[in-house]
Amino acid sequence: MNNQERMNIRSRMLELEKRRNRSHDLEGGEIDFLLERIYLAIEAELRDAAYYLALADIAPNQFAAEMISDFAQDEREHAYQLQQAYEHLTGKTFRSEYEYEFELNPADYEEYLEKRVLDETKAYQEYKSYYLMTHNPYLRDIFFNAMVDESQHAQRELYLLQTMGMPMM
Repeated sequence: MNNQERMNIRSRMLELEKRRNRSHDLEGGEIDFLLERIYLAIEAELRDAAYYLALADIAPNQFAAEMISDFAQDEREHAYQLQQAYEHLTGKTFRSEYEYEFELNPADYEEYLEKRVLDETKAYQEYKSYYLMTHNPYLRDIFFNAMVDESQHAQRELYLLQTMGMPMM
């Protein structure tokens, strides 16, 4: 083995050590899967934030518009937290592949809200599985907070659906 081959092996070992240190207690296959899920979750959170902003624009009253705008802010915060974790674990800057814009029909507001209840419930279940997948406290906090917010969004959306047509305070 020549010096160049030794240097290549040493360089690769150092890179693996750096990655292992960044991933804390995650195993190789687990971290790869989790990084893919985090990447997709960031995109989903960015998409959902844009969707909520469009939905707030067609909300039937100020109360609903403000609540839905708060959901958009929560989704942006989830994206930010996940992005920070992704960049910490990979050493790479996250760049979204898409620009999200939605044009929603006000006549379909109720249908959009019903779909969001299902989407938020699904997101809750996904974050729960990620939370249970890792023992890393940093990642668990991110997943737990996102999981709780997604659950609250679904509950509040059900409230908005239930109170549609009723006068707001």
